[in-house]
Amino acid sequence: MEQSTKASLQSFRSNLSAAKLALPSVLIANNEGDLSLMDFPTSRHEAWKYTRLSRLAKIQLESTIAAPIDWEDFNMVKDAYTFVFQNTTCIYISNDLPDGLSIKIGDEIATTDWLSSINESHVAKLNVAHAQNGCLINIAKGIQVDKPIQIIYITDGPKQPNFWRNQLNIEVGAKANIHIGYFSKDAIDSYSNVHWSVFLKENSHLIMTKIQNDGEANFHFSTENISQLKDSNFTLNTVTLNGAFVRNDVLVHVEGENCETHLNGAYIMKENQHVDNHTTVDHIFPNCNSYELYKGVMDDKSTAVFNGKVFVRPNAQKINAFQSNANVLLSDDATINSKPELEIYADDVKCSHGSTTGQLDLEAVFYLRSRGISETEARSMVVAAFMTDVLSKVASNDLKSYIYQQLAARFNLHLQGED
Repeated sequence: MEQSTKASLQSFRSNLSAAKLALPSVLIANNEGDLSLMDFPTSRHEAWKYTRLSRLAKIQLESTIAAPIDWEDFNMVKDAYTFVFQNTTCIYISNDLPDGLSIKIGDEIATTDWLSSINESHVAKLNVAHAQNGCLINIAKGIQVDKPIQIIYITDGPKQPNFWRNQLNIEVGAKANIHIGYFSKDAIDSYSNVHWSVFLKENSHLIMTKIQNDGEANFHFSTENISQLKDSNFTLNTVTLNGAFVRNDVLVHVEGENCETHLNGAYIMKENQHVDNHTTVDHIFPNCNSYELYKGVMDDKSTAVFNGKVFVRPNAQKINAFQSNANVLLSDDATINSKPELEIYADDVKCSHGSTTGQLDLEAVFYLRSRGISETEARSMVVAAFMTDVLSKVASNDLKSYIYQQLAARFNLHLQGED
């Protein structure tokens, strides 16, 4: 039986600083009262059934001031509007922003700048209570940003708590591509909690790609809360390359007709690493499409969770919603728990979901070996081929090259199209 974590959430918070961002009262109303009644969820909570937090509950976090580092070591793409956070400090800001793109950092963000968002889980409520820094990005009506916006977050030091809260507003007819990178340096038993509220107005387009490349001993919690209005197009690519413990919660509220939503995920884990992807797409209006494609490769004693839920509300007719989760286990000790779900209350829809888990394709490995390729390289090629269709969803060639380089360095995977 799992050991109780009763009262451990309050102990976990004992050394955490109160939020420094000027959040609106509607956001913080009842938040502290709710937290005082909450504890870390256990396996009895459906959303955390396969993700245990008992180890995290025992950690005593303590914020420290780290010496400034050379952030270029964590740079993903060169030609971008870049902003870099080292722990709770913004250490680099691009100064050449084009007309129509505005970014506020930390105390530059007024209380009235924040829009409302849903904060139900303990992760989101902790972010409200302890948010230390973050950014607010606004892309004006009709603006097509000429270069990617790159946000880099670096957790630096042992037992370091980082709470970042961010908001992204895409006005009517605007278009942008944003790259988000999460990294760590000497982050043993450190904790990062990042929240994004994303608002897409009518006929706006956004491609959001996040790269999770944390260290071997960092706890990372990421929440994206997205609102889509009529004719908007949203893509979220989540690429998890490293991290002791990674939890991704994605909530998409489709609040207008003729919207498209694309959620893509790739996770490649080894040793005792754990990754948990929870997605929710809520179709409230008719005539919309959503597509989810998540693929994972698990080695050694690593574990993964995928739980994707699609709601189709009673008035949301003519919805096309598709979910797919596929996994390859490279070890007998690796595990995956996959649960795609559909909850449909309309009768004129096309919805499907599927989940597959299996071993490496040994016939393909044998074929490659028969052509003179070593077993190690053959296995690498088969794994790379399995992941290619997800990683091809990353629109930026520069960012794709970065991902390929990281995979080659860490897993000896060389994907088609790599320079």
